[in-house]
Amino acid sequence: MVVTKMVDRIKFSLFSPEMIRKMSSAKITVPDTYNDDSYPIDGGLMDLRMGVIDPGLKCKVCGGTIRSCPGHYGHIELVRPVVHPEFSKVILFILRSSCHSCKRLLIRQEEIEELAQKIEADMEDEMKTKTKKSSHCPHCKEKIAEVKLLRPTSFFKDGLMMLPTEVRDWLAAIPDRDLKVLGFDPLYARPEWMILTALIVPAVSVRPSITLETGDRSEDDLTHKLVDIMRINQRLEANINAGAPQLIIEDLWELVQYHVTTYFNNETSNIPPARHRSGRPLKTLSQRLKGKEGRFRYNLSGKRVNFSA
Repeated sequence: MVVTKMVDRIKFSLFSPEMIRKMSSAKITVPDTYNDDSYPIDGGLMDLRMGVIDPGLKCKVCGGTIRSCPGHYGHIELVRPVVHPEFSKVILFILRSSCHSCKRLLIRQEEIEELAQKIEADMEDEMKTKTKKSSHCPHCKEKIAEVKLLRPTSFFKDGLMMLPTEVRDWLAAIPDRDLKVLGFDPLYARPEWMILTALIVPAVSVRPSITLETGDRSEDDLTHKLVDIMRINQRLEANINAGAPQLIIEDLWELVQYHVTTYFNNETSNIPPARHRSGRPLKTLSQRLKGKEGRFRYNLSGKRVNFSA
């Protein structure tokens, strides 16, 4: 008997920190790959729970070999949250649409109710509400703050820089009903998830190391970047625990933000690209996907069959 089904709709969502931890097979705690015997380090970036790339080894999660194991995700716990660089414009829109004091939308309660009912009744007329924006919040009468974004990830409120923790607290406090008006489904995509507290580590098969003629291993650019993130993340933790001055902590925190930003996209404007020792810019996630040599145009549209699944 053949069961056929029609796809009714596809829903895109954001990963919550809980989802990241749940789907992760390994918490990565060591900013290194192999030990002196060329065996993957436990808790390192080549941990056998994330899959295998060496013949003769077996995955600790599914028991598969290099041919049968598809690879599994790991995750890194970030000591302090950082902004996901690809969502900074969306975050700016939400901050500008809500009050810094009461966290409600900057439109009257009746309008929120009316719009929420329309959305619930599936009358989604693209959320382009022309609201009369006054200088004070219609709910708590507080003066509306001026929010600016300094590319790529620095937010300023009335001229003062906001820490990612402040941005996250603001986004987390916006009520569900107001989020629906902005076009968010609070069950699947809450705006505070755009501030990262846990970072997904791709499977080993996505970033295999190659063995050079000399016998040395050369790691993939993504692995290099993940090592940088982990090293600075650990330095930040050590400084927080040692009670270092706030200035040093904020500098290291900014450095973690820089490495996470260049991990997602190493061609982000206004910041220098991360480079190899040779001076070559690293090819990170965005560079793998976009352009003529990227996954979509080169591997998928080109139907180079090993990559077309």
